[in-house]
Amino acid sequence: MSIIADYAIDSHWLNEATGARRLMVAYAHPDDESFGNAGTIARYTSAGVAVHYVCATRGECGSVAPEFLSRYANIAELRTAELSCAARALGLASVHYLGYRDSGMQGAADNQHAEAFVQAPIERVTGQVVALMRALRPQVVLTFGPFGGYGHPDHIKIHQATIAAFQASGDPARYPDQIAAGLEPWAPEKLYYPTFGTRLSKTFVTLLRLFGRDPRRFGENSDVDLVEVVANTTPITTTIDSRAYLAQKEQAWRCHASQAGGMGWVQRLPSPIRSRIVGAEHFTRVVPDWDGRRGREHDLFDRVRDIPS
Repeated sequence: MSIIADYAIDSHWLNEATGARRLMVAYAHPDDESFGNAGTIARYTSAGVAVHYVCATRGECGSVAPEFLSRYANIAELRTAELSCAARALGLASVHYLGYRDSGMQGAADNQHAEAFVQAPIERVTGQVVALMRALRPQVVLTFGPFGGYGHPDHIKIHQATIAAFQASGDPARYPDQIAAGLEPWAPEKLYYPTFGTRLSKTFVTLLRLFGRDPRRFGENSDVDLVEVVANTTPITTTIDSRAYLAQKEQAWRCHASQAGGMGWVQRLPSPIRSRIVGAEHFTRVVPDWDGRRGREHDLFDRVRDIPS
């Protein structure tokens, strides 16, 4: 649609999935979809759900071993190719790049780049996500929580824009240029954040301390504060069993070879243990409000109305 082009969205349509159920995943980088929720995505695409990935950047600031760049001009080109591979492995219906540059971690010099995602006006980013919501008409939307998982500024920014878009998309008074261009208002029904829950996070922090590791300086570059991560972890309301899709999930991981260094230990485990560790993915349901009276949810599309064909 021309209005999508007007917002400088680079859309890649991968299949003709236009079924009665649609899921939008809005994250910041190539690989967020695979290392975060590949099992859930595979489960739903296998069931005929049209899953659309909204990706804010092309991951320009990710660290990459030199051998991965032999066939590519730069990191952005490499990571775009990796996402294309993962999108096919997972059966995504489409990938939509918002056109910003990776900002790097909080305090990095890349934060100040003129094209960095953190420098983008929030109203413009919100407008891009609203346009995609109105064009794709998802019933369910998945994005990062307020802390962005581990405090990455791009994760936090896409959270802010997606929350604002979720609230604005169904309002005909918001972004009237889109309405004039033919995009009808559309109000998604459900909104989720991915989460690990506090129990697992606290246990991991305790184990790190027992082994003499500083949980405030975690990760390859020692720039992840796991204590802060735990403090900002949202509760588990929804668990998706994706054990049957473990092969697809691991195939998507392999597609992101330049970023998969930390996943090797998982793939070396015996299959039954791997399935137990990564065979379920957890979420916090934000809309509708969760009261817990019905117990934990096991389907993102529970009580969602199908879109008429």
